[in-house]
Amino acid sequence: MTISNIPVGKMLAVLLSATLSLNVACAVESKMVMNKSTTLMQSYVWYDGDREQRVWLNPQIVAEFNPGAEGERAMKNAYSKARAMPTKHKQAVVRFWQLDKTADGAIRSLKAKYPAGKYSPVLHDGPTSTGRMRALPGNIIVYLDPQWDETAVSKWLSSHKLEVVKKLEIGPNIYVIKTGPGLEALETANTLYRSGEVKAAFPDWWQEVATR
Repeated sequence: MTISNIPVGKMLAVLLSATLSLNVACAVESKMVMNKSTTLMQSYVWYDGDREQRVWLNPQIVAEFNPGAEGERAMKNAYSKARAMPTKHKQAVVRFWQLDKTADGAIRSLKAKYPAGKYSPVLHDGPTSTGRMRALPGNIIVYLDPQWDETAVSKWLSSHKLEVVKKLEIGPNIYVIKTGPGLEALETANTLYRSGEVKAAFPDWWQEVATR
């Protein structure tokens, strides 16, 4: 299956190279500093076009997007032993926290105490903590039927109570749709794709990029 001559299995790569989203990280020379490789147990599915992909949850790392001093205070107040994880390159868009609590519980607590914060669990492309990292800063990318006119698109958006962030000019009827950060974005994308009403739907991922 193709969409506007773009193979759907390759659409994420095309999208990431065609847009300057802040959700694609600055290049990182090496992985986060971790004590050792950890086997990860819980996995989630997402869809790159019609291809099912799987990612694994790291239960003790939280990604904080658009971090600042207030976010650091909130984290330290909630979890005094939280440790900001070093990287070889500073990344203004995201900061990672190593916790002694499970990430899902920590994120719920942080959202309650600091609603302005943007937090996501950290996921890996493989079943160990050395796999490439991903996180969910919010928003999803949706490919609608390319034959729909503006009225049909507006009607569909309204029926699902969805808000457009922007339209992408890499093909007809491709939109960034607003969602909250974290697993909400993944779940929304999966629900839309599985409904059969869209050609594709996937999170607007932040993902780790390694230099050569």
